[in-house]
Amino acid sequence: MRRLACGLALLAAAGTAQADEIRAVPAVGAKLTYRLVSTTKTPDKTFSAGSVHTYIVTKSDGKTAEGIIKPNAVILGCAEGKIDLGCKDAAASPGAHWDGNLLTVPIDGDSGNALAKESAFKLYRFLGVLRKFPFPSSRDPKAYDLYDFGPDPAFVTINTLDCGDLATLDALLPFGSAPQAALTCDMGFERSASRNGKIPAQQTHAATAVEIDHTGSGWITLPSGNWQVEKYAVKTTPKDAGQQQTEGETLVSPQLGVAVRSHLVASIPAAERTVENTIELVSVSP
Repeated sequence: MRRLACGLALLAAAGTAQADEIRAVPAVGAKLTYRLVSTTKTPDKTFSAGSVHTYIVTKSDGKTAEGIIKPNAVILGCAEGKIDLGCKDAAASPGAHWDGNLLTVPIDGDSGNALAKESAFKLYRFLGVLRKFPFPSSRDPKAYDLYDFGPDPAFVTINTLDCGDLATLDALLPFGSAPQAALTCDMGFERSASRNGKIPAQQTHAATAVEIDHTGSGWITLPSGNWQVEKYAVKTTPKDAGQQQTEGETLVSPQLGVAVRSHLVASIPAAERTVENTIELVSVSP
């Protein structure tokens, strides 16, 4: 789930603009907050998890944008009718609240700011080429890592997308002459060893074909507002058929220069596992 969530977040640019202005990337100072919910299904179980995090743009030149990511909350899936020990502890955290079987546990501002110092992102138009994200952990390293989140990450992940010709996107977005962009990319993933020593470091690379097709226009209402959007079908196909492939839809607001909603499903047929991710823009400032 975490690898896919990171990869999907790379597809989300951020930005603000006047109503009559079209942006390819966000402006400096833009703050966009997203809610991610990821559901993993295997033959014997289904579980959900997610996060709330804010992209803060610190550099922008019209085609690329860079910045940091501030974690705001962790989302836990807790089975209906029962609460395990971890969820019970997390539910006692100040500000924790339920949305059905999903429990949102806030991260205090100071801890979020400290975590953000270990983060980074870089975008080319709405496609992310770098995302470094510190996963929150409990202040007490001996705790469950599910409540009282502190300034030290459980571990840090780095996702990269190194594509041969990113200029292919120039004809596609926001209103170019081409209805489709096809890229050949190296998709990299790196994870540090976990703070508690239970998860080892990992690093992988996968040659991947990325296809983006414009499928129409429309409107969508989200907690962040009512947005006019351009719709794009997104598909990633690894050269190695045994690795993770994804398919879904991303909705991009040309006025904001941001993907306001993405819904993608990743599958690894050999592992009989699918991961469904939904990312929505819940607030935007200034």
